[in-house]
Amino acid sequence: MHDIDQITNLKSELTHVQNQLKQKEIIIDSILEGTMAGFWDWYIQDNYEYLSPTFKKMFGYEDHEMENSPESWMKIMHPDDLNMVKENFDHYIKGRGQEPYITEVRFFHKNGSIIWVQCEGKVIEWDEDWNPIRMVGYHIDITKRKKIEKERKYTAQLEKKNQELEKFAYVASHDLQEPINSIKSFADLLSDDRANQLSETSKQMLGFISESADRMGKLILGLLEHSNIGLDRKIETVDCNHLIQDVLQDLDKIIHDTGATFKIDTLPKHLKGNETELRILFQNIISNGVKFHVKGHPPRITITCNLQPQHYLFEITDNGIGIEKKNYEKIFDIFTKLNIYSKYEGTGIGLAHCKKIMDLHQGKIWLDSTQGEGTTFYLKLPK
Repeated sequence: MHDIDQITNLKSELTHVQNQLKQKEIIIDSILEGTMAGFWDWYIQDNYEYLSPTFKKMFGYEDHEMENSPESWMKIMHPDDLNMVKENFDHYIKGRGQEPYITEVRFFHKNGSIIWVQCEGKVIEWDEDWNPIRMVGYHIDITKRKKIEKERKYTAQLEKKNQELEKFAYVASHDLQEPINSIKSFADLLSDDRANQLSETSKQMLGFISESADRMGKLILGLLEHSNIGLDRKIETVDCNHLIQDVLQDLDKIIHDTGATFKIDTLPKHLKGNETELRILFQNIISNGVKFHVKGHPPRITITCNLQPQHYLFEITDNGIGIEKKNYEKIFDIFTKLNIYSKYEGTGIGLAHCKKIMDLHQGKIWLDSTQGEGTTFYLKLPK
């Protein structure tokens, strides 16, 4: 009778323990479901490996679609990573688990896409000869993290290339100025000293050389200025009202010559940015509005600013010759001078300056235009 009572008690305790284990499994499964981590339990010498439903779901499979065996995950692992995983495992076993087993590998999802996984494991049972018997671990999907890392690396490489290009542009444009100036000086000197000995055709050719050297000099100067934008930047608080007045003073001659008029709203007094760059930005857009006007119609420029939750939106509108819609993006490329502007003086680099300055200020520039009626430039700058 006593033995029967003991057996009954043992069964009762066993049932209690089984219920506790079941509850813990439910809790673990819930945690894994919430975190999307995949759990695995590998009985190495029996070649059996339990793969949790979340492990399989990570790769697009239902529980019944993958067998609980090492071969299941080996089949879907990227072949370039499989040998590395085996080498890492051998290294871990030889070190008797003294160093943690952590690796990052690629798997193929059921839909064919690549899933990056961080795998961590630990042998929890060894035999007397230090051969592994049982190993447990988990997988975490790190695909998003890998994508971000790749984008950051690409951005860093791009920034490095841009810096190298800007440095090259600076050096090249600086070194080119001297020979260009020499060509112009020799052409002018020859034209002046030998004026009585030169034919009209020769004088005309020397004039072409001098004019071409002038244009080349302006292009090189523009390239030099473009490469300098963004160097030694100082962010400060800028009063846009004062800045615009300074720009108008600098453009006083062309404003007077064209009879340009301005309507300017009250502008932000506390814009964060680099004052020199912002001055170049507004000066280029305003001077374009004055320069590219319809013959017989004096330029009219309107400058407003709308306050948005996170940004200032400036609008600079003119009544000039306008821009075709197909050129809305192209006009911001460096050295782009559209055919319609060929009769106007300029290098075609001013709006490229503006685009670069807006990028440096984490802003955006775009335009809307009607040919023969005018153009509005929009400048969206963060507060």
